[in-house]
Amino acid sequence: MSGQSTILQVAALAGLSIATVSRVLNGGKYVSESTRKKVLDAAHELNYQPNYMARQLHGQNAFVVGVVLGLDLGTISPFALKVYEALKIELERQGYRVKRVKFSSEGELMTSAKAYVGIGLHHDDPRYQKVQEQKAPYVSIGDVREGHFWVASNDEQGGFLATTHLLGNGCRTIYYVCLHSDHAVSCMRYQGYRKAMLEAGLIPSEAIEISVDTGLPALDSYRRIRGLLESGIKPDAFVAFSDIVATGISMALADTGRRVPDDVQVVGYDGIDDDRYHSLTTVRQDIESIAVQGAELVMEAMKSCEPRGCWLDVFLRKGQTSCVMA
Repeated sequence: MSGQSTILQVAALAGLSIATVSRVLNGGKYVSESTRKKVLDAAHELNYQPNYMARQLHGQNAFVVGVVLGLDLGTISPFALKVYEALKIELERQGYRVKRVKFSSEGELMTSAKAYVGIGLHHDDPRYQKVQEQKAPYVSIGDVREGHFWVASNDEQGGFLATTHLLGNGCRTIYYVCLHSDHAVSCMRYQGYRKAMLEAGLIPSEAIEISVDTGLPALDSYRRIRGLLESGIKPDAFVAFSDIVATGISMALADTGRRVPDDVQVVGYDGIDDDRYHSLTTVRQDIESIAVQGAELVMEAMKSCEPRGCWLDVFLRKGQTSCVMA
């Protein structure tokens, strides 16, 4: 084959995500030797040659796209990082150099760019305001902004899918757990949970909010849920805002003598390609499609096209934290 093969073809042949393929081809850490061999063998078979155009444009702001990653409890989520990796690949294929936007200690924006992308960057984040002051094209990933360019997973659908799955397994006392109950994405997932519960003739509970103590979502989730379990709640299942939160919930259940999934079932959210979360039943977001659509919107925004948004479907990935109850 010719040197025009793409990283998407390499990923398909290797049976891996483009983020994993990119990590291998760029010499990234935390990749198993078997995975590395799959990628290199596929690249060799396809005669894949990376596009170095973006690297040659170093320092030319006209070809730079700046990316700002949103924060959850002060930390960047693994999901946001995965989206960033995939988006970077898509934009570099189109000749643009991608930079993480830097801010000064006073909060001033320090990275000039042709356009900006926010991944999970909420409109009440002060960094969002600084980006808007640049009057440059902007695309939001994960945060719906009417009248702007945006792409987001259908989070209400995701909350509904997770809850319906648990209801189908025989669960009836189901709780929804999130980091911030007033967070726009949390609200949408909660609405999906609420809709499924009401359709089943059940009363949905109020969202369980994780308090910000350590700034580590898994640990804070563990502490919050363990405290509730010790206070006497008797859940059949939990729908978690993220895979990290689901991990904290699962540890709290184990440490209080509940077996997962025999006694209590857990469904996470994100479905990120990470060995730490493969055992979870989770709602999977399509990272590759988000990146492809995000890159397309960036191109449209830079051409001053009419702003538009795009919802993407999510999918339930069954794991070991849910099962059909007797």
